[in-house]
Amino acid sequence: MLPAPVLSPGALVPLVGTADFDTELARLLDTLTAEQLNDVETACLRRQSAHFSERLVTALRHRAREVLTAREAASRWPVIAVTFTTWDWDNGWFWCEYSARARHMDGTVSTVDFDFDDVTEALADLAATDRPGRGDNLTVDLLTGDVTW
Repeated sequence: MLPAPVLSPGALVPLVGTADFDTELARLLDTLTAEQLNDVETACLRRQSAHFSERLVTALRHRAREVLTAREAASRWPVIAVTFTTWDWDNGWFWCEYSARARHMDGTVSTVDFDFDDVTEALADLAATDRPGRGDNLTVDLLTGDVTW
């Protein structure tokens, strides 16, 4: 009996969402070395982080406009950057959206509650991939879309 052919990653795309996906993905992963598996994991985490960062920027731009409209900030100038600190939960460290520092175009810094479904969800997803720790800061530049920590 001939061994089953090894699938290329591109061959998996039509299978996503089907019952065969897990089986075929497992077959592909079984052909990789431990080092290659680590490289795949790292690549997946980087792609997830980029995806979650993009979602966070979009959600923060929307929420920042709402904060200004509702006069929830110390300045009426546009928010150009937001910095989040971490807080400890039973299951690890997460980004804290309740007391973020919003930097305005005029230089004012406001402490703002960015508790908003899309912001909260993106921050939780980002924490799951990036695994922040005590004292880390996450800064989102709303002008450039850069997310750094």
